[in-house]
Amino acid sequence: MVKKVMIYLSLVIVVCFILFLLFAPAVVEKSLNVISGSYEYDQVSDQAKLLHERLIVADLHADSLLFNRNLLKEESYGHVDVPRLIKGNVALQVFTVVTKVPMGKNIDHTDAQALDQITFLAMLQQWPVSTWFSLKERALYQASKLHDFAQRSNGLLTVIRTRADLEQYLAERENNTSMTSGILGLEGAHALEGEISNVEVLFEYGYRIMLQPFP
Repeated sequence: MVKKVMIYLSLVIVVCFILFLLFAPAVVEKSLNVISGSYEYDQVSDQAKLLHERLIVADLHADSLLFNRNLLKEESYGHVDVPRLIKGNVALQVFTVVTKVPMGKNIDHTDAQALDQITFLAMLQQWPVSTWFSLKERALYQASKLHDFAQRSNGLLTVIRTRADLEQYLAERENNTSMTSGILGLEGAHALEGEISNVEVLFEYGYRIMLQPFP
């Protein structure tokens, strides 16, 4: 009897653990990217809509690569995905990659030695083990995800690496707005791991922007 109970409990624990791995990442993403307020987009004037359609719209921040979400599929949560970027006439999206977020961070003081939230997120989402211990590997992994989405997008998503890439993309987009593009950027220089040679490594993976958001 005791043996049967232990087997049953073990199965319950395993099932609960699997469900946790499946649903926890989405719960975390939704809790971090909350939309507040009510937005009535259908009330936008025709004049404003026409202006928006004529603009080359660029957005300079999205954390979407931080989460295990298929960016080729439209969702109702999270910063962006390819279908919503196209619907919103966003021509260029900067995918800013996060590699380290200390607990308790704020604008006045951040303890670099505090427990890192991205380590937990990498483990939770079953990223490659190398990303659990290396900030550089986290940056490379997230970059590889964007390149993979682009390859599987059938031309809907282009990763911009050079000025020539941008010029060609914008020329193509003049006749077809059903496409978008992305530029890889880093939030902070943590991914260099103190080695200037890693600038070249990150550049080869497509990174073109490096920001330092906190002192």
